[in-house]
Amino acid sequence: MTLRKTMVKDNPIYSICICNYNMAETIEQSLVSVLEQIDNRYEVLLLDDGSSDDSVSIVKGLQKKYHNLRLLALKRDRKRFLGETRNMSIREARGKYVILHVDTDDVWGPFIDDFVSVFHKLEDCMNKDFLLSGQQINLGRKDFLLSHGPYRNIYHTEDRDMWLRLASVDAYQPIQHVVFRDRLKRPTKTKIYRLLKDTIYHLINDMLTRDHPRKYVYFRLKNLFIKSEVHFLVSLVSFLAVIPCYFITKFMDPFPIPDNMKNGEFYPYREKENGTYSEIMERNSGSSDLSFLKPDAQAIFANK
Repeated sequence: MTLRKTMVKDNPIYSICICNYNMAETIEQSLVSVLEQIDNRYEVLLLDDGSSDDSVSIVKGLQKKYHNLRLLALKRDRKRFLGETRNMSIREARGKYVILHVDTDDVWGPFIDDFVSVFHKLEDCMNKDFLLSGQQINLGRKDFLLSHGPYRNIYHTEDRDMWLRLASVDAYQPIQHVVFRDRLKRPTKTKIYRLLKDTIYHLINDMLTRDHPRKYVYFRLKNLFIKSEVHFLVSLVSFLAVIPCYFITKFMDPFPIPDNMKNGEFYPYREKENGTYSEIMERNSGSSDLSFLKPDAQAIFANK
């Protein structure tokens, strides 16, 4: 498939919304992997959330070469979490469609435009608005996501929370495909810090969605002694942090979730809706043919 170079840079159809905070070690390699595979139908909107490293200067340097890279540098606000930063990126997007969850510690294989083509085939077949949720990449219509989301102002589980709310109105479509991004290596110290931070926020956010958070505390305490696929360090941190996190939530507002998703209904919904491109099309009485994609992309979206 040949990319068309017909749109002017100020009028993109698609906005790739990327949020960054102190990722100078990887941001250039990550952005270049995206910018080298797109044309003027796309813009890359980089929202920097008040980085104290060289992230902003690196992006400004890249703008000299890539005219469709746009930077919005924010002042640091500790009350603003990743969810609200994602909302700001969607609101500032110039495109009709927004591509989300492209992170600055990943490098991307040349299949973003193919993911977009898959979305439009599904859109034509299903004849409704939805969020297409792939492997670390999501796509939906800007106005729809702002009206049916948006993200809550939370960190780490902001994506899962919005997926759940979209699922409650049958507007969340997961898709199976071969992962076409690779995570860049970061220092072990940085990875451990992020793991600890993510686990603690996961605990807090989980409790804020539950009617009976004490039962969740008991579940987490018990989980340390149950064999599972969860990394032992995550289980240990959860065990040590769950009670302090429980008391922290006493000073926070709960996150209400739709009644039809309160009792774990999201997971069977996701299992039922999930599938390859061909499986989703067949369920919706559409053509499962992938010949509209280039050969290597056909293998990606056939999940082979």
